[in-house]
Amino acid sequence: MQCFRVTKLAALALMTFVTCFASVAHAGGMRDLAPADEYFGRLRMSVLGIRNELVTLERRAESGEANLAALNGKLAMVDDAMRDWRAHYPRDTWLPRYEAQRAHVAELIGYDVMRR
Repeated sequence: MQCFRVTKLAALALMTFVTCFASVAHAGGMRDLAPADEYFGRLRMSVLGIRNELVTLERRAESGEANLAALNGKLAMVDDAMRDWRAHYPRDTWLPRYEAQRAHVAELIGYDVMRR
């Protein structure tokens, strides 16, 4: 019976610790990150979709894609999704990396910044 009490007490202590840790993690930085299943912009792009589109645009631009209007249009949709993402999760630590990649793609295709 004594062993059961110690085990029960240890279980309660562990549950309390996990609950406190989870709430601190959620309050601290976890909600700063956009969830993978949240969608942004008019095209409802996920964070993964934004990344994939940036990679595709970069490859197309580096391979000499001639249809710059199509690339500019796609990048405008990525910009729209990223603005929405930043509005909802301004402290998301992934944003700077994606914004740097977006700037690189814009430079490659000569994206008209005035269109944004």
